[in-house]
Amino acid sequence: MGKQDSFRGYGIDQNFVDKFKASDFYKEIYVKHKDNIIIGVRDGYINLYYNCDSIAKISCNTRSLKGEISPYYINNERGNRKNISESEIVQYYEDIKRRSDDRKKLEKQAQARLFIENNNNPNSEWFCIDIEYAKTGQHGRFDIIALSKRSPHKVALIELKYGNHALGGDSGIREHIKDFYTFFTGVDSFNNLKSELVSIIGKLEKLGVDLPVSLQGLEEEGIAPIPLFYIIVLNNNIELGKNSTPKQTISGYLFKDKRWGCKRISTLIKKRGEGDYFELINNDKSFPLTFLFSKSTLPNSNSGNIGISDILNEKFYDKEIISF
Repeated sequence: MGKQDSFRGYGIDQNFVDKFKASDFYKEIYVKHKDNIIIGVRDGYINLYYNCDSIAKISCNTRSLKGEISPYYINNERGNRKNISESEIVQYYEDIKRRSDDRKKLEKQAQARLFIENNNNPNSEWFCIDIEYAKTGQHGRFDIIALSKRSPHKVALIELKYGNHALGGDSGIREHIKDFYTFFTGVDSFNNLKSELVSIIGKLEKLGVDLPVSLQGLEEEGIAPIPLFYIIVLNNNIELGKNSTPKQTISGYLFKDKRWGCKRISTLIKKRGEGDYFELINNDKSFPLTFLFSKSTLPNSNSGNIGISDILNEKFYDKEIISF
């Protein structure tokens, strides 16, 4: 199975599950640090994430598990991944956390906090099941994928932005919207994703993740027919030396009418010949995109929370649905 044919959960059989749950990767890292660690179901392997950094890529053969990690997290070197044993990841865990924190990747840290705080809240309407979803050669890269707990289970495909960083350029807000819309209109894009979501849920349940009862045993028929797209912007505050909030800046990248208190329209609207938001999505009123803006910021302490315990609940946000 090649990269472009990859399938989340492929190759994670019962032998793999049993070995993982008997290992210190599970017992000493995941179970003891659920407030910081996320399990990612991948194509033939499992990722353990801290701050949305992969701190262990775990694969399995018939006899044993194999763990891999970027050398940056254990000896501050760059280069290809190196092997890390169960005992070593326990030994180096605090160092791994510190080096991840030292990267100051605020958007990734916020992403992890949103995911974990939501899933720790039994009263949330949503459950997050995956982060950093991307495939080679395929449109549709999602920071977080969440499912509603009620049937039919809605799928939320989420892009996260933190402050005014990375709103323009090749990885900016316009590119994300184009990718969202290409996925939305793609033949079988969502049907293929639904198959993977069922696989991910099934594997998470076997791997010991505490799933809501309503999602256990999920089948494709129980998933709503159309995905929902969200762009969440945290730290929607004016930064030192800036004149606009991220909401105002985003408006300048997308709209010609200076909505949302926009102070300046970006030249990107005209420069690339792509036009405004409406032209990016071919004036398609059926495209279900929602913007959620919050002033919430990361806590000063790594043990603190952002304070958003229901990831898409509008009581935590300033909500914007685009009017045509």
